[in-house]
Amino acid sequence: MSTPKILSVDDSRMIHTLINKAFAAHDVQMVFASDGAQGLEAAEREKPDVILLDVTMPVMDGIECLTKLKATPSLKDIPVIMLTAEAGKENVLKIAKMGVRDYIVKPFVEGAVIDRVSRIVTLKPKSGAAPAAAAPAAPVANKKPRVITDAIKILVIDEHPAIIESIQKAVAKRGWKVVGAASPEAAQGHVAANIPAEETPDIVLISLAFPNKAGLKFFPTARAHPALKNIPFLGLCLKTATFEQNDAKDTGFAGCITKPLDAAEIPDRIARAMELDVTPVFYSAEGDIQVVTIPPDLSEVGSIDLSRHSRAKIADFVNAGYGKLLLDLTGVTKVEVPIIRAVASIVHECEKIGIDWRMVGSDVENLPNFPTIVETNLKVPALKDLPNPFKGKNNLDIHPTRAAAIASF
Repeated sequence: MSTPKILSVDDSRMIHTLINKAFAAHDVQMVFASDGAQGLEAAEREKPDVILLDVTMPVMDGIECLTKLKATPSLKDIPVIMLTAEAGKENVLKIAKMGVRDYIVKPFVEGAVIDRVSRIVTLKPKSGAAPAAAAPAAPVANKKPRVITDAIKILVIDEHPAIIESIQKAVAKRGWKVVGAASPEAAQGHVAANIPAEETPDIVLISLAFPNKAGLKFFPTARAHPALKNIPFLGLCLKTATFEQNDAKDTGFAGCITKPLDAAEIPDRIARAMELDVTPVFYSAEGDIQVVTIPPDLSEVGSIDLSRHSRAKIADFVNAGYGKLLLDLTGVTKVEVPIIRAVASIVHECEKIGIDWRMVGSDVENLPNFPTIVETNLKVPALKDLPNPFKGKNNLDIHPTRAAAIASF
């Protein structure tokens, strides 16, 4: 097999350095470009196996570059992974509709880009590189991954009490704790050097509308605390505040949540920024059957993360002795892109591994037509690369209750 060629298109030397370092131990060929125009030239010249494409760049931004890539017959099938500082619903939908394979939210760690690329091409260690990489691997393996059911402490800094209250209500279903502050000055006590590590926040959401860029200046202040040096920051701002969003990106924020707030999206945005495993919210067990509950308000970000994590989750419970899976779509009455992606991805994994599965739903009139719905929506760019496990099927058996579905196994 030939050496994979990876094209990184980004105007940040720091990002190029990080990506180059990430792949240093792997047998790959790296190509770099500093804007979209150079990226197009490099793609045409090098024909890479994967393109890592930043969204915000001078000369030609990532969206325009992606549009031109998809419009060029010789380049349109090259998998593209977008790098973005904004994980909001509007931005994700815009990117997804253009047919990208995946996206990574900045700032990110080396492991994140390795993980995404390894799903597209096979990465092999360089000759003699494995022993050198083995030394730092031990502590990473022992680190307990964080999950969405963990107790999360959120520091929200906004001049409007209604915003803090809205965020508090949005994350209440997760059992997360929100601490509010009306200004960066009022929040100093939550990030002071003498605050015990167990009392510090896990993530900070801060308004970008404070005078004199006080929200951005709070970032290095908080990061000075040893326990906070790696926690993510999300900016709070209007959708039209593009300059503030770009400033937040350059400062090191993980992204921005735009106002008016989308309450259903907020928990998923926080989980994404913190790289939490979201599967415990969806997966449970009934006897020897794994149950996946798909909520009717599944967001775009939640759908992408559920689909991404389900492959490993399903493999884990098969290794643990489970061989049956129940998809519960009770309450789902409108089948849109997030539902289609999640269900099709999970069923695809079941079919691939050989797991017996059933579907439960209260909408017994429309859900039986799920195969047709999937086939029709595969034309949508956001689902362009989605596997279709229902190919050749006209309808599905939808059980009205979990008990009925379990009895059918």
